[in-house]
Amino acid sequence: MPSESSVEARFNGCGIGLRAKGEHLTVNRILAIASIVTIAASSASLVLATPRCEGRLLLTQIDARQEQTLTLLRAKAFDQLQRHMDAFLDAYVAGTLSDEELFFEFGAFDRWSPALTPLFQEWLTLYPRSYAAYHAMALHTASVAWQARGGKLASETSAQQMSEFTRRLRDARDWSLRSIALHSKPILAYQQLMTNAKAIPFDTRLPNSDGKGPLPKLDLFEPTPRPDVLPILRESIRLQPDNTIVRVAYVTVLAPRWGGGLGALLDYSRPRAHVGLPPDRVAAVTYEATMEIANDFRFRKRFDDAVVMYEAASRICRLNPPLVEIGNVRLKQERYAEALSAADAAVSVVPGSRSGLRIRALALHGLSRQEEAATLLQRLAPEGWPDVLYLLGDYYTKGAGGLNKDPGEARRLFGIAARGGDERAMKQLQAMDATR
Repeated sequence: MPSESSVEARFNGCGIGLRAKGEHLTVNRILAIASIVTIAASSASLVLATPRCEGRLLLTQIDARQEQTLTLLRAKAFDQLQRHMDAFLDAYVAGTLSDEELFFEFGAFDRWSPALTPLFQEWLTLYPRSYAAYHAMALHTASVAWQARGGKLASETSAQQMSEFTRRLRDARDWSLRSIALHSKPILAYQQLMTNAKAIPFDTRLPNSDGKGPLPKLDLFEPTPRPDVLPILRESIRLQPDNTIVRVAYVTVLAPRWGGGLGALLDYSRPRAHVGLPPDRVAAVTYEATMEIANDFRFRKRFDDAVVMYEAASRICRLNPPLVEIGNVRLKQERYAEALSAADAAVSVVPGSRSGLRIRALALHGLSRQEEAATLLQRLAPEGWPDVLYLLGDYYTKGAGGLNKDPGEARRLFGIAARGGDERAMKQLQAMDATR
């Protein structure tokens, strides 16, 4: 079954911080881009039935495995943890575990909780030459950096937050750089270096992991707006010519909102930039680049152009994130019938998709199909989405959708939604308090 958290879906950039470049594309140009991407995919035999485009890693499986790893860390079972992570690294070197799968296994350490910091430090003390421990600390430190920064635009983020963010992200980069000499194929380090480089320039020297072999030539036809990161990309391709994770991280660096450019992003989305790469891996990169183009249009509030590109992405890989994003865009536009159609398509790709069902519930509400919406809202409440909780609370306040009025339950739901940042829920709580 395809997954909501497939390999390709994991790398979407969060799109917060830097001003987009000034490219302006007309609607006809957008349609041309979408056609080029789809035709290029077809000409390269990028069919939908490839593992990476079908999403073979299920979200529940990923979460369960990562939780097992975290359990070892929290229990301070460092000997067992070291063997556990080394087994994944050995399988990767032996070719029985892909770079994407390795990425997901180590994703267990991409956590910002301060309680984890001394645990990573203790692991490093016991295993000072452990590549796994160094990379885990790099992931944790980067996660702490992003948490310190917050999720607002750069213009809305304090200078103190930005300074703390930059300092911690540079610390994370140092952990990655130091890890490279500790393993024969440190592909994860290059992926993390590339990911961090979308927010800070790569202004330091990259150590060569083993010094063997010439660096590959990159088939880039559009001058890159980020030449500083090319050493990372080249070294990763020299290390593993068919790697996907660093290529996809490079896609996020090329996103205009991170200082990249649409021209370079489009160029990199074409199969000709990846000569010799297996079709399913080309599909993964092309899909991600197409999603980034769509995300950029959405970021600029060019919603219909974004939908065109999300639709193009959905034709490259049979994954539901493009359909989910189409639904989100149509909800934003209050085009509820189209949002419902997108939700149904997302659920058809991933049966039971929580993201798809959320869009379906909100679209049904917008179409005044309240009883159907209420059933879904109740089902989705444990997921914790603030907009779902607010709407369900509103139904309990009014006795809508066939629900009995329940002010106490409404207050509880508004409280959770408010803590999640829903301003409507905050206002409802204030109104309830005023009438006491």
